[in-house]
Amino acid sequence: MFAGEMRKTYALSLIQKFPDLPKGRPFPRISEADIITGLHDRVVDPVKLNQGFSGLCVTAAFFYCVLNYKPELYAQYVIDLFTTGKARLGAMAVEPSAGCRIYQPPPDKIAAVDWVALASLRDSDNLILDLSSVDEFWAPSTQSGGLAKWFRGIGYRDVRDDSNLYFCKGRKEIAAIDRDMRLNRDVCLFINSNMLDDSTNRLKSTFVDHCVVLDEAPDIKGDQISLSVYTWGKIPTVGTLSLDEFSRNFYGYVSGAATFN
Repeated sequence: MFAGEMRKTYALSLIQKFPDLPKGRPFPRISEADIITGLHDRVVDPVKLNQGFSGLCVTAAFFYCVLNYKPELYAQYVIDLFTTGKARLGAMAVEPSAGCRIYQPPPDKIAAVDWVALASLRDSDNLILDLSSVDEFWAPSTQSGGLAKWFRGIGYRDVRDDSNLYFCKGRKEIAAIDRDMRLNRDVCLFINSNMLDDSTNRLKSTFVDHCVVLDEAPDIKGDQISLSVYTWGKIPTVGTLSLDEFSRNFYGYVSGAATFN
C-alpha cells in the first residue's frame, strides 16, 4: 500500500515547519539537523528506514508500513516526540522513558531518527524493561500480537495474526499471504533470518527471529516461490525455493487493510 504524492507533500511540509526546541530538550544527545534530514529522506524513500544493529525488526516493519500508508502520521509523530518527549500515533499514546530519550545512538549502528521513532514506541509499550541502548537484546523484542495491536491503533481494518514462535507454517499460510497481498493488504512475515541468505535458506530452523514486510505479491509457480521483502533498509529478493523449503523458515504473518481517512 503506497501513499499518494499529496500525502508525501504534506508530510514534507510538516518537516519544513519543524518547531523550535524547548530549553530542556527531550532527546538532548541527538541533533535537530539529523532528525530533519532523516525525516525528509524516509518520507521521500521509506526503504531508508533501517533498524540497523538493533533488535527492532518488528517496529521497523510497522513504521515501513506507516511511511507507505500515511507519511504525515510518521512525520508528525517523530516531530512531536523530539520536541515534547511524547506523541500520539493514531489511538496510541507514546511516551518513552528517560533512559530511551537520553541515549546517544551510535550512527554506525542506527540512525538517530530511527532510534527516536522505533525505540520510543517499543520502549513506551514495555511494562518492565526500559530500552536505553541499541545493544540490548530483550527490551526491543516484539511479538506478533504487539504488531497487530499497533496496526489496529492506527486504523487498519480486519487485522489478521496467524503466527507463532516455534512451529513453522505451511502451504495454507503461503496461500493466505499471496491472497492478502493481491487484496492490497499490508503483510508482515515472521521468519527465521536463514531465509534471507542463499547459503542457509534451505536449512530448517527452530524459532522465529525476524520480521519483514512483503514488497509485492509472491511469485508462486507450481511448487516454487520467490518474493521480495523490506528489511534492514533494503528490498532483497528471497531466491526461488520450493514451498516446503520456504516453510522451513516461515512462522506466519500479520496483515491488515489500511484505511485512508
